[in-house]
Amino acid sequence: MKIVSRFLLTLLLVGFISCRDTKAEEAETQKVVDEIEAVESEAKEISEKIDQEAEELEGVLEELDSI
Repeated sequence: MKIVSRFLLTLLLVGFISCRDTKAEEAETQKVVDEIEAVESEAKEISEKIDQEAEELEGVLEELDSI
C-alpha cells in the first residue's frame, strides 16, 4: 500500500509540474502572438500610407503630363 501511495503522490506531483509549465508556455506564446499582431498592424498602416502617397504622386504626374 505504501508503494501505491508513493506512486500516486509522485504521479500527482508530476502532473502539477507539467500543468504549471504549460501555463508558462501559454503566457509566453500569447506574448509572442501579441508582438506579431502589433508588427502586422504597423505593416498594414505603412502599406496604406505608401498606397496613399503613390496615388498622390500619380495625380501629380498626370498634372505634369497635361502641361
